[in-house]
Amino acid sequence: MPATLPATEVRPMPTPPDDRPQGTGGRIAAVARRAGQSWKWLKWPVALGILWWLYFKNQEHLEKLAGAPKNWGQAGIAFALIAGASLVTFLRWYLLVRAQDFPFRLRDAVRYGFVGLVAAYIGGTVGGDVFKAYLLAKDQSSRRSVAAATVLLDRILGLLALFMVGVLALLTPHSFPNSPEIRANSAVLWIGTLGGLAGLTLMLIPGTTNWPIVRRLPGLPVVGHVVSELMHGVQLYQTRPRAVIGALGLSLIGHAGLITGFYFCAQAVEQPWIPNLTAHFYFMPNAELFGVLSMTPAGVGALEWAIQKAYVLLKPETIAVASAEAAGFTAAIVFRVVSVAVAAIGGIYYVASRREISAAMHESARS
Repeated sequence: MPATLPATEVRPMPTPPDDRPQGTGGRIAAVARRAGQSWKWLKWPVALGILWWLYFKNQEHLEKLAGAPKNWGQAGIAFALIAGASLVTFLRWYLLVRAQDFPFRLRDAVRYGFVGLVAAYIGGTVGGDVFKAYLLAKDQSSRRSVAAATVLLDRILGLLALFMVGVLALLTPHSFPNSPEIRANSAVLWIGTLGGLAGLTLMLIPGTTNWPIVRRLPGLPVVGHVVSELMHGVQLYQTRPRAVIGALGLSLIGHAGLITGFYFCAQAVEQPWIPNLTAHFYFMPNAELFGVLSMTPAGVGALEWAIQKAYVLLKPETIAVASAEAAGFTAAIVFRVVSVAVAAIGGIYYVASRREISAAMHESARS
């Protein structure tokens, strides 16, 4: 009798993993991911489209201003102030990094800072910060999460100082119109200043890291180790509050220089009317914030639109709306040209460090 072959177990073919997101949350995440990928390619056309629309709308007045005499001395002062303000922000970041005991040279802060300016025109303001965070973290052998977080704290202190500059303008004698838009702008400045100062105070109080709810955070799954590193970084800042306060002071100096530089940009093209320096200190913080939130490359288009609207809101009754719009857009364009010229210095660093920056771009694309 022939031997009976053993029964063979028939197993179903393995089903390939389904990478498609499941459920409502997964669908929302997929839509958000596709929107982010689309915006990656659309942000420049959108930004340039806004600029073209602003130009077309103000073409007649701009042509008149183009033929007006230029004050190149004022333009030179503007360039010096804006470049100096950039260097001050690099020094601010350097203080925050050194307060964490990281080996970091001032020239590296300047080099990475200029690269961040260039990257902002590639991937937006946030993209510039991501580049700086990656480059710094790559240089460190440990506590890389804290190293990257110094860029976030640097950005937060910069925004807080912006709000504070606007509030200081409100506290000085002024003649701003009492309109709903002006009141809303003032409210944003006060909320940002008071909320930011409260948050900064809490961060610098040593007892906050010993709160029971905070001490449980390092035990969180997946992110617990990162949270633990960040808490250690906060504790270091608590022992060195002068570094954080000094960085905030540098932020105020940097923004004061930047806004004054914008004012000289407006004066470089002799126009019938521009707001005074106090008015520029008042409206520029929210205009810059709008440019950042727009997510266009370095706020291109959005910042110019916000400045134009601010000029209209602050104009006296004797100035026509069209004239105020043209003056605001012209000042914004001169400011953009000077800012790009300053960022071009970063292009030299970009080329000199292209191998390092290329690695950063590749790593950023993978993440």
